[in-house]
Amino acid sequence: MTELRSCRKQLGFSQADLALTLGVPVNSLRMWDSGVRPTPERILEQARSAAASAVRDHEPLTLPELAGAMNIHVRTLQAAARTGRLEVQYSTRSLFGRPLRLATRAAVGAFMETCYKRYSGQPKGFFAVPRPTPSDYQDRLRGLRRRLKISQSDLAELVGAANKSVVYQWESRKRVPSPVFWDRIDGLDSRANQGRRVIETTSAS
Repeated sequence: MTELRSCRKQLGFSQADLALTLGVPVNSLRMWDSGVRPTPERILEQARSAAASAVRDHEPLTLPELAGAMNIHVRTLQAAARTGRLEVQYSTRSLFGRPLRLATRAAVGAFMETCYKRYSGQPKGFFAVPRPTPSDYQDRLRGLRRRLKISQSDLAELVGAANKSVVYQWESRKRVPSPVFWDRIDGLDSRANQGRRVIETTSAS
C-alpha cells in the first residue's frame, strides 16, 4: 500500500474526494494512489497533514482537555453532554465512582455548528449514562459466571477487561467495576437470561 493510499484510508476518502481536497486531477491521483507513478513530495505532505488532522479530530479526550484545546468553557461542554447535544462516550475508568466522559474535537465542532449559542431551533437531545454499579456486584458476578459456566478469564474477555486478575479483584471486592464495565456485565446477563427463556419455550413446545 502506498503512503498516499494509507493517508486516504485514514481520512475515509475516495480517490475523487482526496483529489478534490488536494486540488489535483483525479487521474493523476489514481496513478499516485496505486503506485504507478511516485507521489510528488508536496502532494504527499498535504495528504500527511490532512490525515494527521483527521486522527487528531477523532482522538477521545476528556471534557476539560477539549475545553482548553478548543477555547470553550468546560461547563458548556458538560451541559451539552448532559442534554445529549454533545456526542460522548464513556471510559472504562471512573472518577469518584462516576463514569468518565470522553468526546472528540469533531464532536465538539458538530455541537458548536448546530447548537452553540443558539437559543431556538435546536434538535432534541438524548442523554443516557451507564447505571451505577450495585453494592452486591461481587455476588452477581459469581452468580453470572456459574450460570454461564465460564472462567474469570472468559468473563474478562467477554466484557473487555484486561485479564482474569481484574475479575478476581472485582469478585473479592478489591476493586469496583466502573459503571461502563457494569453496563457490559449487565448486558451479558440480560442476553444469557433471554437465551435461557428461548430454550425453555422451545423445550415446552
